[in-house]
Amino acid sequence: MVSRSQVLCLTAFLAFSFVFAQADDKSLSRGSKALSIFNIIRFSNSACSGTGNRNGTCYTEEECTNKNGIKAGSCASGYGVCCIFSATCGQTTRENCTYFDSSTVSSGACSLEVCKCNDNICQLRLDFNSFVIAGPSTSTLSFGKILNGVVSATGKVAVSTATRCLIDQFSVTSPGNPSPPTICGINSGEHMYVDASDACNDLSFQLGSAGTTGRRWSIKVTQYGCDFENLAPDGCTQYFYGSNTGLLKTYNFDGEIHLANQEQKICVRQEAGNCKICYTTAADTDFSVSGQSDALMGFTKSSECCGYGNDGKGVNGYDCVVIPGALKQTAKEELIPGSQICGRKMVSADEGEDLKTICTDQRPFHITFRSDNYEEAVKEVNIKNLLNKGFRLVYSQTSCGV
Repeated sequence: MVSRSQVLCLTAFLAFSFVFAQADDKSLSRGSKALSIFNIIRFSNSACSGTGNRNGTCYTEEECTNKNGIKAGSCASGYGVCCIFSATCGQTTRENCTYFDSSTVSSGACSLEVCKCNDNICQLRLDFNSFVIAGPSTSTLSFGKILNGVVSATGKVAVSTATRCLIDQFSVTSPGNPSPPTICGINSGEHMYVDASDACNDLSFQLGSAGTTGRRWSIKVTQYGCDFENLAPDGCTQYFYGSNTGLLKTYNFDGEIHLANQEQKICVRQEAGNCKICYTTAADTDFSVSGQSDALMGFTKSSECCGYGNDGKGVNGYDCVVIPGALKQTAKEELIPGSQICGRKMVSADEGEDLKTICTDQRPFHITFRSDNYEEAVKEVNIKNLLNKGFRLVYSQTSCGV
């Protein structure tokens, strides 16, 4: 049975609808383009381009203000504003496309907590629009000898603290997932991927009291949904896609010293119609990874590359580059033992052969830079040969028919 109050509500609604319909008919007859009160403007909160070469999210002006965003241009045909989010030390963000900007903090900890903007987020991409903090140690003084990578009285190789991030550090946490390597130095223009954690991710700077001049950073934090078509493959520190050619660098290459304790896995998407990728250097100085400090083209035997040799006393260093299925670009395309590359030029790990180009058809395409916690201690006269830069490699993909 319908109650009296329900009847009254229904009667009032029908009466209002009739009056509104008459008014609407009159406005239409006059050719009016006015919107009825039931026409509500709706638009998606999608990415937008704001002022200052920054990206934002399209919100209503009120939403942007309530979220403490910065209005930087319009979107949604003028019905929305491009809302830019900027954060600094000690803050938390749940907004996609947030910029983590440097502050006035001169020393100590500076962290940004990044939480998922929705439950479907799987990855974070950090774009280092600018990234300049104190670089790694350049000390070549010996503090001990190592055996199998551990300081030991029976060790053979005298080591120093060179390449360690001892003043400033940047690290990213990912509770429940592997974390990318800790970095320092100059990394403007580089990027980093990390798995998004349900417990949120911390982007953390630890800043020393020395070397504060010129510190600055602006890190664009983009959150990718689990259904995003260009998610980085598992374990990739960096991911490049969209072009058959590109440039790959170890972190702090522009600071001219590679970093200690790295497991930097650089992945490249196989572009349509391509089956092989090749890596080369534009100059001999673009590859300097491990090798004897007193030789301009030092190299490591395959049994010692990415390790300390059978006796644990390898004298040429642990650091190396791994390219799965690496082939020397010769008529026979010989396989490089262990797919490991070491030296002061891009040289093979077995005989020190000078390699101009290295190719592989093993997919997915990726290359890994590995380094340990030590660099060989040398006399100051040899310092120019000690501080290995890492690598800067040009890659190109070739079609399956070649």
